Amino acid sequence: MSELFKRALARWPSGVTIVAAEADGERRGMTASSFTSVSLEPPLVLVCVDENANLLEVLERGERFAISLLAEGQQAVSDHFAGRSSSGLEPLSPDLSVEGALATLYCAKWQLYPGGDHRIVVGRVEAVRLGGAERPLVYWNRGYRTLR
Repeated sequence: MSELFKRALARWPSGVTIVAAEADGERRGMTASSFTSVSLEPPLVLVCVDENANLLEVLERGERFAISLLAEGQQAVSDHFAGRSSSGLEPLSPDLSVEGALATLYCAKWQLYPGGDHRIVVGRVEAVRLGGAERPLVYWNRGYRTLR
């Protein structure tokens, strides 16, 4: 069932985000495609984080985090935060955003919920910074894709 489930989910296209947090001077980030809006009032979003991800402990200790929505052409940034580091890449700005992102949502931690082998992290959006109006970085069928 597990392999069939993964193959089915690979057929669902999604955007690509970088979730970043800081706590006690430690900064972490990770690539995530399991991101969605939850509510307009209050403005809530969620992202799912693997229980074994290095970011999870920082999210638990910290009070705030940022979610950057990646633009087409930012595959190297996505790969970096998915554990395939690129040397010389400085992906996080001091405010935890990714330069060149379509948008960055600055969130206060709202709640963390159990979700199987992941944790569902809900954040209240406190600020939004819009980037350019480029096309989004899209992930589908286990690879990056472009929109026409």
